[in-house]
Amino acid sequence: MMWQGLRDSSKSVTGCDTQQHACRKPVQKRAKLSNMLDADDILQSSYNGIRTPVCGFDRLRNSFYDVPCEDLAKRLLGKVLVRRLNDGTFIKGRIVETECYLGGEDKASHSYNGRITERSKPMYMKPGTIYVYITYGMYHCFNISSKGAGAAVLLRALEPLEGLECMQLQRQKGRKSPSSQKELRAQDLCNGPAKLCTSFSITKSSCNEQDLTTWDGMWIQEDESSDPCDIVTSHRIGIDSVGSEWASKPLRFYLLGNSSVSRRDRGREKELQEMVRHSY
Repeated sequence: MMWQGLRDSSKSVTGCDTQQHACRKPVQKRAKLSNMLDADDILQSSYNGIRTPVCGFDRLRNSFYDVPCEDLAKRLLGKVLVRRLNDGTFIKGRIVETECYLGGEDKASHSYNGRITERSKPMYMKPGTIYVYITYGMYHCFNISSKGAGAAVLLRALEPLEGLECMQLQRQKGRKSPSSQKELRAQDLCNGPAKLCTSFSITKSSCNEQDLTTWDGMWIQEDESSDPCDIVTSHRIGIDSVGSEWASKPLRFYLLGNSSVSRRDRGREKELQEMVRHSY
């Protein structure tokens, strides 16, 4: 619909067929590019040039990420995301909410039906590869590839642990309203996919296609101080446009009772609590 509107507009102004053809070009280019990329080639090439990190030696290794998407989404909960900025500043947050995008038949996935573009290419790279995309033309979302062609886990929320002052500064950048300059509560710094990217200075230009098992700018490690938590399973957020079948699938996971979760499902929480009570 967007491209059709653009073509109609150009016709009404210029009446020129060449202008219409120019508007159609980007669509044709994307389709051609998709056909040129091969999933197996992308996967194999992503293993080339593996380097040894110079910091973050307690990071999680390849075997942690090389599991099916749904398993990785659950495994990541309670782990600590570490971001090392260019000036040497460290920012840390506990992962408390994830969503998995399965690829293949998952209509909500950027790799639905095996589609491959330059944007979605990291979803086909080795497990543990960072996939950052931009939504609404301005917000970043941070994903991690898993086992399975085109599968990746979206990080939806973090619990801030270290570097909160830096997170506050990152969130305040570009906020023009005086009322928006007030200090945010800790649980509001990273309680959403775009918020955590802003707080952790995660952008497509700086982080996309990096390997969490080797890159010195970011990694994930165990959290020795956290206690085991119950995991709530719910539907994914903001994908109603793909239809009820896939919008309602239980592919979002979060830690029960954590205040940094972006959106609670009280019905599922009650079901989980009932199950826990009956298990004793």
